[in-house]
Amino acid sequence: MNELTGKRALVTGSKSGIGFAIAKRLAQAGAEIILHARSNSSEVEEAQIKLAKIAKADIAIVFEDFLVPNSCRSIFEATKKEDKPIDILVNNAAIQPVCALADLAPAEINQIMETNLQAPIMMTRYFAEYSDKGGSILNICSIEGLTPALNHSHYAASKAGLIHFTKASALELGSKNIRVNSICPGLTDRRDLDKDWPQGVKSWLENVPLQRLGTGDDIANAALFLVSDAASFITGANLIVDGGMECVPSW
Repeated sequence: MNELTGKRALVTGSKSGIGFAIAKRLAQAGAEIILHARSNSSEVEEAQIKLAKIAKADIAIVFEDFLVPNSCRSIFEATKKEDKPIDILVNNAAIQPVCALADLAPAEINQIMETNLQAPIMMTRYFAEYSDKGGSILNICSIEGLTPALNHSHYAASKAGLIHFTKASALELGSKNIRVNSICPGLTDRRDLDKDWPQGVKSWLENVPLQRLGTGDDIANAALFLVSDAASFITGANLIVDGGMECVPSW
């Protein structure tokens, strides 16, 4: 049921982190992968090489900056010219700046909304427009879209909007046989996270029921389920993958 052979998957923001973990898991399941990054770099090339070693199908790369007008349309126009439709779209690309509400400027708000919310909306629109046989869309949100953190008001708002857009687009696109779901990851480990945010990691580990940080593989396994035929009757759902932190009382 989790077999993706013959499917083509585009994962935005997939040169590293959760995006790369998802691309890797889908590749292991047999999908042809399109890696996406804002621009070329050695990190992108390394990601492609790593995937090529374990992939059962082709690995391609697309470069588009979502702050540039019409970048989302360009991705789908290019795939149409190749006559190779995209079956699975994972909207993962996002930014997470830290800024107190009192210090926020309009430019910062625009940048985070364009990247975290507008781009997934437009990618979903063009996926639906260019798809003639249905497919699956997965939005990577955040537990901060449900419970905000200090100095993350603009980030939390963008992810809350994406959670609701998931439901709205699932409602609208069901008639086209397009499923739309989302995942809200909890604190997910990355390089130097414990050095960059020691207090946050310590607090998380003291409270999370499963007593560990999340991993990219935790999110990737959930992603594989939601985009596969194993979830063929699931749409508009938001899966929280946070080790049980959502259950912890705040009173």
